[in-house]
Amino acid sequence: MAEGFRIVDLGDRRVLETGGRQYATRYSARVIRMLIERKGAHRAPLYFAFKETRGRRFLGPLFGYLRGRGAARLRVLEVGCSFGHMTEYLAEQPEVATLTTFDTDPAFVDLTRAKVDELGLGVVREVRHLDQDATRRLPWADGAFDLVLAVGVVEHLPVRWRRAQVDEYYRVLTPGGHIAILDTPNRWFPLETHSVGLPLVQWLPPRLAWRYARLGRPRRYRGVSFDDFVADGTGWRNATFADCLPSAGSAGVVDLTEAAGYGFRFFRDTARSRTRRALLPLFGLAAATLGAAGRPPSLALPYLNLLFRLAPKTGGGR
Repeated sequence: MAEGFRIVDLGDRRVLETGGRQYATRYSARVIRMLIERKGAHRAPLYFAFKETRGRRFLGPLFGYLRGRGAARLRVLEVGCSFGHMTEYLAEQPEVATLTTFDTDPAFVDLTRAKVDELGLGVVREVRHLDQDATRRLPWADGAFDLVLAVGVVEHLPVRWRRAQVDEYYRVLTPGGHIAILDTPNRWFPLETHSVGLPLVQWLPPRLAWRYARLGRPRRYRGVSFDDFVADGTGWRNATFADCLPSAGSAGVVDLTEAAGYGFRFFRDTARSRTRRALLPLFGLAAATLGAAGRPPSLALPYLNLLFRLAPKTGGGR
C-alpha cells in the first residue's frame, strides 16, 4: 500500500505531511516527490537535514585542514552522489573550483541533477550515471582531480570488483592530491554496526551470515531471501583498512588521518550513544596502542574515517 503524504507549499519552504507529522524543508516539491519515489514518504524527511548534519560532520574537518594549508581552486570528484547532500555542502566551499560526481543509482543521479539546477550549484560540472562495470574504469584522465571523496561508499562496492574500483579513485587523483574515505564501517571491529548489527557476522561465509541474521534479527531479516541478502550494495561485509588503499598498499600514500582530526579524535567528538561515550577511554587506549606500534589507530574503531595524500611522483610531500 502506498504511503500517504501531502506536500504544502508555503513559498519560502515546503512542508511534507506524512505519518501524522510535519517536516519543513527548503527543497522543491519536485525534489521531495523524487525522494519519496526512491526512499518512501516515511524515510524522506531523514534526508532533509543531511547537508548540515552529515555534510558538516564528515567534511568539516577535511576542509578545515585543507583551508589551513592554503588549498584553493580544487578540482573535486565525489564518488556516489546519493541524494546530493554532500554535493550541496561541497558546492558551498570556497576552495572548490569544480565538482564532478556520479552514482550507480539512476534515481539518485536524477535527484542530484534536479538539485543542482534548482539550487544553482554552479561549480558542479557533471552529475553522471555510471553502471558498476563503468566504475572499474572511470571516464576521467589520470590525475584529473585534486580531491577525491568517497563517503559511505567502499562497504557497498561488490567484493569481486572492489579492488579495481578503489584503484580508480587513486588513478584519477593528481600526485600531491588528497583522498578522503569516510563513514566506512570497519570489518575488523568485532560488532557489525552498519547493517545487520550482530557480532562477527561480517566475517562469516554468506549463507551462514544470512542464517545468523534471520535468527538474530528476525523482524528485519526473516523475510529477506538469501539472494537479496548477498546482493551487490547490501554492505554487510563492511570494509577493511586495506580495501581503502590502492593495490600497492600504503606505499606512495601519506596517512593524514590523525593530523586532519579524523581517527580517534573524530570518533570522540562525534560519539553520541551513552555506550560509546562510556567506552571512550578503552577506545582511546586501543587507538594509542596501535599508534605506538606503528599501526593505524583507526583499526580500533567501528568506522574508518581516513584521509590520505598521494605522494608526488618526485617523492616527499608537504
